Amino acid sequence: MTKGWKISIYLLLFGVLTLFAAIFRTTPQQQYSPAEVLGAKANLQLFIEPDDGRGPVIAAINSAQKEILVEVYLLSDPEVIAALKEAEARGVVVKILLEQHPFGGSGLNQKAKPDLEAAGAEVRWTNPSFALTHEKSMAIDGRLVCVLNLNLTKSAFDKNREYNICTENQTEVAEVVAIFTADWEEKSYTPAAANLVVSPDNSRGKLTALINSAQKSLDLEIEVLEDKNIADLLAEKAKTIPVRIITPPLEKISGNRVVPGAQMKILSSPYVHAKLLLVDGERAYIGSVNFSAQSMDKNRELGILVSQPDIIEKLRQTFEIDFESTTTP
Repeated sequence: MTKGWKISIYLLLFGVLTLFAAIFRTTPQQQYSPAEVLGAKANLQLFIEPDDGRGPVIAAINSAQKEILVEVYLLSDPEVIAALKEAEARGVVVKILLEQHPFGGSGLNQKAKPDLEAAGAEVRWTNPSFALTHEKSMAIDGRLVCVLNLNLTKSAFDKNREYNICTENQTEVAEVVAIFTADWEEKSYTPAAANLVVSPDNSRGKLTALINSAQKSLDLEIEVLEDKNIADLLAEKAKTIPVRIITPPLEKISGNRVVPGAQMKILSSPYVHAKLLLVDGERAYIGSVNFSAQSMDKNRELGILVSQPDIIEKLRQTFEIDFESTTTP
C-alpha cells in the first residue's frame, strides 16, 4: 500500500469517526420522554390576538423599571415603538435584537433600528450564525418574560390569530435572558429549562415528544406544516386518536403538507400565524417555532410548554371557535 493510499484511508476513517461523534453528541439533546414535556403549571398569563390587542405588550413595557430585552423577527408597530422610546426616556435600559434580513419584511427593521437608536435604545442585528432569528420574546427587569407568537407589527395585533404567554417563573425568565445575552454577544448557548422549546437546540425533540405523548387527541393551529417527519408522525397518530389541524389558505403557504387521517381545515380570517399544539386538552406548545425543517433545525426560535388549567381551557375554547369557522381545503 502506497503512502498516498494510507493517507486517504486515514482521512476517510477520521471523517467517518467525526461524523459519528457529532451524531452521538447531538442526538441526546433531541430525545425527550413524555415526562419531560409536561409544561409549566402556574404563574402564566395568556393573551390572544387579535382579541386582546396591544394592551398586554404595552403594559409589560410600561411596567419596566430597569431593563427591557427584546429579540424579535419584525418590529414596526408605532405604539410599541413609542412605548419602548418612552421607557428609554425614563431611564430604562432598552436592548433590541432585530433580524437583518426577514423574509418579506419590506425594510421594516431597517426603519425601526435608526429610529430607536436615535431615542437612545441599543439595537443590534441578530446572530448571523442562525439562518434566521425568528424568535419573538421580551424580558422585563429579569422578573417577567413574554414568549411571543406575534411579531411586533400592526397586522399581528389587528389581523392575525396569535397565542402568547408571559411567565414569572424564574427558571424560564433566567433562561430567556441568558439566550438573549448569548445572541447579543454572538456566542453559543445550550438551553436547559425544561419548559422552553428552543431552536435549533431542542425544538424538534421536544415537539416530537409532545406529539408522541398524546393519548386522546391532538389539535393544531399552525401556519407552516412542511416538515415530513412531523407530518408522518401526525398521520401515525391519526390512526388511533382524533387529529385536527387548522392552517391558513393553501395559496398563502403552498408547502404545507396533507396529513392522512387528520381533519384538516382552512381558516381565512383571522390569518393563522399561530403556532399552537394542544395535546389531550391538557398540555400545549405556544411560540415562534413552525413545523418546518428550517424553523426547528436552523433558526433561532423560542416556544414554551404549558399545562396551567385555565390557560389550557382558554386555548381549547379559542381553537373550537376557529375550527367552527373553517372550511375544508
